[in-house]
Amino acid sequence: MMTQMMREFVIEIENKPGALARVCSSLGQKKINIKAVAIDRVGSQGFVRLVTNDPELTSKTLEDGGYLFSENDVVVRGFVDEPNQLGDVATKLASQGVNIESVYLLNSKNDRTHVVFVLDDPERGARVLSQE
Repeated sequence: MMTQMMREFVIEIENKPGALARVCSSLGQKKINIKAVAIDRVGSQGFVRLVTNDPELTSKTLEDGGYLFSENDVVVRGFVDEPNQLGDVATKLASQGVNIESVYLLNSKNDRTHVVFVLDDPERGARVLSQE
């Protein structure tokens, strides 16, 4: 199964109408394609997790826009869209002491699913998941 490293951006936004639209529009105006997105909320604060097609331009665009954000290496894992695939991956990571901090869908097509894993040790996690 395919395992690769990608770059994730975690952007702080206000939890109110239009906040997500501003972030996405800023990126879209620079022709940056959002490959995966997840949104979390803690109180009045929102957090947008993004994976894009151009990490360098994404970072520059967010900086230029004055956004508060962090960047993280994440592991993308592809697998057949069947029962217990996610459970198997989670078990494999746990057995090697790698903690899953967040997980969200990158894409799903033709019975193949690709998931973004935010791990406490992404390099180790990628090695564990590549051992098949």
